[in-house]
Amino acid sequence: MVKIDPAWKITTSLPSRHIEEVLTYSPAYYLKRLEKIGFTGKNSRILDAGCGAGIFTVAASRLNKQVKAIDATDKYLAVAKEITAKLKLKNIELRQGKIESLPYPDNYFDFIICYDVWMYTNRLKSLQEMFRVLKPGGKIYLGLIAGLGWYLDLIWQGIRDGKPNLIRISLKAIKDKVFTPLKETEELLQKTGFKLLEQGADGQAGDKKIKITPIFPDKKFGFWDTYEVLAEKKERTR
Repeated sequence: MVKIDPAWKITTSLPSRHIEEVLTYSPAYYLKRLEKIGFTGKNSRILDAGCGAGIFTVAASRLNKQVKAIDATDKYLAVAKEITAKLKLKNIELRQGKIESLPYPDNYFDFIICYDVWMYTNRLKSLQEMFRVLKPGGKIYLGLIAGLGWYLDLIWQGIRDGKPNLIRISLKAIKDKVFTPLKETEELLQKTGFKLLEQGADGQAGDKKIKITPIFPDKKFGFWDTYEVLAEKKERTR
């Protein structure tokens, strides 16, 4: 059972330790993270692609005119809907769907945030769809991308704690290449048409004057545990 910070006004049970962890941070923390990457504007539209429990969705609603949020999972959307309803937020639209097939028009959003989900999708197809719905000059933030270090650490935990199933799951994730090397992410962004602006550890991209406490470490066993990238949709040249 996860008891949410009082500002979230709900108590819920979730199977994901990622979401359990991020829900322990207050809404003000996520506001600060969006301010750091510059995802704010009184007339801006922002998409939370793979919104999960709606943590960034709620924060974005305070800093942008309109927020669209989409997720493929019913149980996480239910939490997001409960949070937004109890906070009485009117500028949010939540819907179920996949990032590989976004139900939005071309050149629609000023910003797209995709946190802790992109590596579980068809990465190229998801980027192509996010590129399509983003305005020229618009920015995309891919956060909490799992690297090889994430799964090596899980294997170590499985060995240490005597949990063979955790070892098997992690080895399968490595075999299936669920982790995403930074070089691959950079190549996919370039292939799609994005211009890479920054990459680095969790919470470090953006305004260097705004200091963010990372939720997860940068490296384990010499490999990326998690990282993030900030990119821009390049203007098409004729």
